[in-house]
Amino acid sequence: MKYERKFNDILVDCIDVEANSKGGFNFPFTLIIPKNINDHPDLIYACNLPDFYTDKYDSIDDLIKETKKDTGTIDPVHKYLAFTKGNPMLIPFIPRSRDFRPNFLGKDCFFNDFKISECDNKNFERYFPMYYNLADQHKSMIEYAIKLLKNEKIYVDDKVIISGYSEGAKFASHLALLHPDIIKAVIAGGTGGCIGMPIADLEGYKFNYPTGIADYPNFNFEEYKNIAFFCYMADHDKSDSAIPYFEDYYYVGEDGKEHLLVDECNNKTPYTDINGNRHFILDENGNYTAKFSLFSDEEVNVINKVLGTVIQDRFRKQEKIFNDLGMNATFKMYPGNHRTIFDNRDQIFNDIDIFIEESINNTYLNKQ
Repeated sequence: MKYERKFNDILVDCIDVEANSKGGFNFPFTLIIPKNINDHPDLIYACNLPDFYTDKYDSIDDLIKETKKDTGTIDPVHKYLAFTKGNPMLIPFIPRSRDFRPNFLGKDCFFNDFKISECDNKNFERYFPMYYNLADQHKSMIEYAIKLLKNEKIYVDDKVIISGYSEGAKFASHLALLHPDIIKAVIAGGTGGCIGMPIADLEGYKFNYPTGIADYPNFNFEEYKNIAFFCYMADHDKSDSAIPYFEDYYYVGEDGKEHLLVDECNNKTPYTDINGNRHFILDENGNYTAKFSLFSDEEVNVINKVLGTVIQDRFRKQEKIFNDLGMNATFKMYPGNHRTIFDNRDQIFNDIDIFIEESINNTYLNKQ
């Protein structure tokens, strides 16, 4: 049932949808319908990345209830596309634990092979079957939402615009690899470590899912080529989910105390020498290993050896890969870091408007 509520101090209409296993999805979502719905709206699929609450709760119902309150990762681009441009927005509510991050849609979701770390809540394991075939569940949510909108006399395209920032950018690119048939455009910001690419190998290295498609035999490249990509990041961004292993570095601050060296997101970051070289540690075989848990050791090694250890260099190399494949892809870099990039929001929004008009609207008009 549709009802009114305030979302980020903006009055909108909402439809709350509960989990529907017969409908193909085991988690709830909210459909937000702005009051200023435009004449030709697209459904915006928001990459919601809730925090973990398994330290507080053991039951999935309590986890979901807490997750529904956590929409802090609905970023300025989501809000712009929905509230300024008048597009409905779907926000899924999928709980995570400390180290199991389903909203990354990584290799564990690809193979339905989920694990809990030693420091995590083991009670969460009994809910793992709910996460099986999670990419298919996202597709089912989208299809269900489109039908609900039609019932409200709101007619959107059967392909969505999926937008996400940071980890959400990876999610958006991963879902595009797995279900290109339901995606019109990907808007991926703060791409950091690496977004998923439609390649199986490069420079003698194999790119398996989620970095590539080497282990994905049914990948539909022809469908994937129909997706338009807008990728953006900051020129001084240091937030890197695929950073290789390094020793924690402490320095003496102006207060005379030792401080751990961290980036703008408070993540540990390696020591950088006077020549600008960051110090990573290689294993006995000369390979990089993962410092954090989103990407595996193998993925981190491939990313850093082929795309580079500096995320801005990776960004430009991925731009070339997409362009060489003939993709409809726009890559933009803005001043700032991972946190301050949205100081440029007016420019970002303007560039997204141009992207949508030139890369999406004109393309679809020409196909009709």
